[in-house]
Parts: sequence; C-alpha cells; structure tokens
Amino acid sequence: MPPTPSTTTRRAFTLVELLVVIAIIGTLVGLLLPAVNAAREAARRMQCTNNLKQIGLALINFHDAKNRFPPGVNIPVGTTSGMLFPSNSLHTSGKMGKPPFAGQWGSWLMYTFTMLEEGNLAARVDFKTREYGNCNGPTSVGATNVPAFICPSDYVPKNPITYATGGTTYYFGVNSYMGNAGSRCWFYTNATCDGMFQVNSNVRLRDVLDGTSQTVLVGERNSFEPNWIVGGEQKLPNMRGWAWANFNAIQDVLCSAWVPVNYRLSSMVTASFSSATDDRQNAFGSQHPGGANMVFADGSVRFVTLVDTADLPVLQRIMRPNDGQPGGVE
Repeated sequence: MPPTPSTTTRRAFTLVELLVVIAIIGTLVGLLLPAVNAAREAARRMQCTNNLKQIGLALINFHDAKNRFPPGVNIPVGTTSGMLFPSNSLHTSGKMGKPPFAGQWGSWLMYTFTMLEEGNLAARVDFKTREYGNCNGPTSVGATNVPAFICPSDYVPKNPITYATGGTTYYFGVNSYMGNAGSRCWFYTNATCDGMFQVNSNVRLRDVLDGTSQTVLVGERNSFEPNWIVGGEQKLPNMRGWAWANFNAIQDVLCSAWVPVNYRLSSMVTASFSSATDDRQNAFGSQHPGGANMVFADGSVRFVTLVDTADLPVLQRIMRPNDGQPGGVE
C-alpha cells in the first residue's frame, strides 16, 4: 500500500496571545504618540521662528530705507470716526503725535509687504482708504492669507475672520504676531507708549539706547482663550486682522508686558471689554509650551520664557527700548 500522506496541523493564536499582542501594540503606540506630537510641535515652532525672522528682517530693511521703523498704526489726526482725536489725552500729552505717513491708514504689518517680497499684495493695498476699506469682501486684499503672519501652532478657527458693524460685514486676514507697544498696550486702559510701536509712532534705531539685542520688535500672541466668551463665541480669535486701521486697531496688532508671557484669564468673562480682558488681549504668548517666540531689534529670534509674575520686571525691560535698564535675556 502507498504511504499515507502525513497531515499538517495549523496552530492558531490563542485569545490570550492575541490580547498580549494588542497590549504590546497599544503600549508602543502610547510611547510613540508623545514623541510624534513633540516632533510636530518642534517643526511648528521652527516655522514660527522662521516667520519672525522674516518679519524682523523686513522691519530692519524698512528702517534702512526710511530711517525709521513703521508706525504701529498710522492714522490721521481729526474728529472723523477712527481718527486720533485732537482732544485725546494721549495726543495732547505728546505720546501719540501726527502720523509719519500723512493721510494714510495702515498697520505695521501692512508697511512690511514690500520687504517681505509681497510686492503684488503691496500694490493692491490702498493706504488712503479709511478704517476697513481694504476688507470689504472675502476676496478683498485685507482678507488675504499671508503665511508669514501666522504661527502654525496658533489657534485659527477660520481665516479670514469676519466682523459685522452697521449692517456691513468685513473680512480680515489673520495674524499671530504683534508689535511691541511697551509696558502697557491699550484698549480699556490708556497706554504707556514706551515700546517700539504705537499709534503714529516714529521710532528709530538710535532711540534704542538699551541695545538692539535686548529690545523686542515683535512677538506672538496666543489666540486660544476659553474663558472669554461673548455671544456664544470665543472672543480672542476674532481680535485679529492685519489690514484695518483706526484708533481701535491697536487691539489687533500690538501687545505689551503688563502681564507675563502666556497669561490666561483665571475665570470666565462675558463682558466685551474690561480691565481683565484688556490684560489678556495685550499679552504676548503662544501655543508653544513654556513661552513664546520674539524677534529682537537686531534681527535675532529667541524663545522667551518669562511666564511668571516675578519675571515681569525683566519682560518690561526688554519691551522698553530706552529706559536705561537693558533686559538681560539670552
């Protein structure tokens, strides 16, 4: 008789073995995800650093061409809506003077376009139009997304953002970066006007007596603030927009050092503006853990970690260019 072929027995995984494999895979994924997220954040922070490097060089090149930095916000002096009123105490005291660019409406971000190699966008901007004139529709120049103005870690629920007033809706391209307005910026409370940028500011490098490597030009502002809800919407994400200019535009393009970096509201606020929200909207900060990127007047970009109240004296010193107290940050 021919030999009987041997039969091969196939052994399957037991349930216990399968559960062990799943547990091992789950553990590996749990170990890997933080590393992946950390790598992604490192890449986003590097891109943010590059954005600020470009902005800093653009501002320095602007100074080389004009022998001054652009104004934080450039607006005419007058009694029409949005202008710097002649009776304003900040004007009568001399803290806010005449606009460096007569008859124009603009922000420091708008004045950097040519230096940022955004010549086509610069050609479309109308500096003669009032307030929201560049932001009249979703395809208007003011609604344009400028990648160099946005930190990839920042909270951007939509871009452009919208603002409705007087039955008209306006569209604003988002910006994550704010000019240095000094010790205290402004909205609810008057400004100190001791930084590099302010309404109709006209700062030159020779004014930076404390050293360009110890004076901030521009830094990040964190737009994620879950404790400020007005009308069912988070307030801070809508408080941005590089292409509009009037007396109130300070809130969207400038920050200061009245509170530490990464300052957050400690409790829920539903008022449109208050002293608490004034501190928050004017605070430098970021979604990067532990601090925020800032570009200094020498063009260097550093990660500033002055996040505690005890750090405020140093933070304020690096915002004031000529108080005789160099900041001391590395």
